[in-house]
Amino acid sequence: MTRKYVIKVNNKPYEVEVTEVGRTPNAPLPPAPLPPVVVASALPAQRVSMPMPGGPPPPPTSKTPSGLTAPGRAFSEKVVQAPMTGTIIKILCRVGQEVNEGDVILKLEAMKMETEMAAPFPGRVKEIRVAERQNVTAGDALVVME
Repeated sequence: MTRKYVIKVNNKPYEVEVTEVGRTPNAPLPPAPLPPVVVASALPAQRVSMPMPGGPPPPPTSKTPSGLTAPGRAFSEKVVQAPMTGTIIKILCRVGQEVNEGDVILKLEAMKMETEMAAPFPGRVKEIRVAERQNVTAGDALVVME
């Protein structure tokens, strides 16, 4: 299928023809990609087995996973982690402050771009583990909330 479009580049119009390739007529479109999921947790990473489509479900387990809480860390604590490697340029919260989900608590610079770090959940800031101008790596704990 060929379609004609007019595009403007620097305010100058250009007429272009676009031919669709690699798809048969009336074929369904591929599914849209799923949005990314952000998970913030105070729990250590654990390996989880997922059943394959059409396969039998995994056997039920009654065991409680070990290591659910680290020594000295309450189960109700939540850790905000760095989404990428960069530099903390501004800390916008303080210890003891109540924050709502979506409140900007830090600003992180990565590759010359500022990223606002919003609280992924409501709570009280218990600990700030970074300082301004500090380099961080993806996954580093930045703020502990409860």
